[in-house]
Amino acid sequence: MGERKPVEYVILAGLVRKPRSGYDLSRWMQRETSHYFTVGHNRIYPALSELERDGLVVHKVVPSDRGPERKVYSVTEAGREVLLCWVDSPPVERQVRDEQLVKVLCYGFLPTERALSRLEEVKAIHEEKLARYEGYRRGLEVELREGRISYETYLGTLLTIRRGIGAERSYVEWCEEGKVVFSSSRKDPEPSPGSP
Repeated sequence: MGERKPVEYVILAGLVRKPRSGYDLSRWMQRETSHYFTVGHNRIYPALSELERDGLVVHKVVPSDRGPERKVYSVTEAGREVLLCWVDSPPVERQVRDEQLVKVLCYGFLPTERALSRLEEVKAIHEEKLARYEGYRRGLEVELREGRISYETYLGTLLTIRRGIGAERSYVEWCEEGKVVFSSSRKDPEPSPGSP
C-alpha cells in the first residue's frame, strides 16, 4: 500500500463520519476543511479509486433523485485502522504558505492610502470567512442537538472550526494593527525613477 497522500487521509476522515459520494465529499471539504486543507474537486475521484483499490473504502451504487445513479463510498475496517493509526502518529510541523504576506513585505513601497486600502480589502475577506466559520459552528451545534452527527464527529469538527475562527479573528485584528502602523508612522515612499 505504501505511503498515503494527505488528500487520502482527508477523504478517509470524511468517510469515517458517514458514507458520501465524491460530490458530497467535495461539498463537505469546502465547508469543513477549506480553512486548513483545500482539495481540488479533480483530486477526489482519483484518490477514491486508489483508496478503493487498496481496500480502504468501498462503494455502492445508489439511485439519485437529481440525475444518474451515484457511487456512495464508505470506509472499511482496514481504512478506519489506517486513518486512526495516522491520526495517532506524532504531529508534523505545520507548513504555511500565505501569498498575501509576501505582498505585505512590499507595502512599505506603496503610497500610504494604497497600502491602507489593500489592508482594508484583506480585512473584509477575513471578516467574511470569520462570519462563515461562526455560522458553521452554530450549524454544528444544531446537528448535534438534533442527533444528525455523532459526538465523536462533533468534537473533532468543533476543534477545527474553532481553529479557523481563531485564525480569521487574528487576521482581522492584524489588519487593524497594520492600518494603525501605516497611518501613524509612515511617510510615503519616494517615487521610483520613471514612475508617473
